[in-house]
Formats: sequence, C-alpha cells, structure tokens
Amino acid sequence: MRDEARPKKSGGDRVKFSSYDTKPKRRGFEALKSQGMQMNHQITFLSDGGDTVRELQLYLNPQAEHLLDWFHVSMRLTVMNQMAKGLGPEESESRAGALKQLESIKWDLWHGNVFKALRQIDHLEADLEGEVITGASSEKLRVTLQEFQTYIENNQQWIPNYGELWRAGETISTAFVESAAIKC
Repeated sequence: MRDEARPKKSGGDRVKFSSYDTKPKRRGFEALKSQGMQMNHQITFLSDGGDTVRELQLYLNPQAEHLLDWFHVSMRLTVMNQMAKGLGPEESESRAGALKQLESIKWDLWHGNVFKALRQIDHLEADLEGEVITGASSEKLRVTLQEFQTYIENNQQWIPNYGELWRAGETISTAFVESAAIKC
C-alpha cells in the first residue's frame, strides 16, 4: 500500500508533495485552496508541455493562464545547439549555418513568434534532409529537430512573448525549481 501525499507548505506560494499520491488532482486542488486560491484569482501555470501536466493544470483552474516553461524550450534548443556543433569543424559553412538557424529559432520563440520559428525549423530540416548539411550528426539533429517541431506545434498556444514577460518581471521559467529538484 502506498502512502498518500499530504501537501506541506514550504514557504511563499509553493506547495510540496512528499510521496506518491493516488489522487493528485484532488490533492493538488486542496493544496492550492489551502494556500488561499479562489476560482476568481488570476493564476499562471508553467509546465513542460506534457499532456498530463496540462490536464492537471486545466482541472485545477481552467481560467488560469497557462504558459510553456522557457526552461524546457531552452534546454531542447541547447541540446540541438550542441548537436549542430558536431556537424563539422568551426569554419564549416554547414555547421555555421545550422547554428545560425538555431539561434534564429530561439530568438523567434523568445519573442513569441511561433509561426516564424516553425518556418525556420522547416528551413533547417530541409537543409538537413538535402545535400546542404550531411553526415551522421546531421541525421541525429534532423530527428531531434522533428521532435522539437512537434513539441512546439503541440504547445504553440501556450508560448507567450517571453522577452516581454521577463522585462516586466514576470516568471517565465521553473529553472530554480528544476535545479533544486536535481539536488535532492
């Protein structure tokens, strides 16, 4: 038999669960309620874009603002950037071109321009499929890029202008929570 998680206040607006929960939706709702959440309060949820997390957030507060966490977008772009560095020597045009396109994709997503970012992804994918960029590393990057494209397409309605929110002092990332979880 598994322990039921009990929400514990951990300071500020955070609620921590200490073990497996057999009723996470209800327990999460009760935890937010114990923190003072009311249905007419404006709440912003950040998530990794996974369906199960999004469903939980929509259950907890359907009127809340739902955002794709910049940390998860950035981590995926960082991985692809590292892959692109393996496309050849520093002076290689294909390597430089892929890195430049990835930087453009990141810039477009940071500014909430999903349409333009998806077009850039298509261009880079075409370069990787064609003769422009070749090699084993290019195939691995192409597959990862296709997965990223699907990820962005599935979450495009939750991609804000991160730059604007950041300049306004709003939270756009759960990186501080992710790093604390890794230390545990």
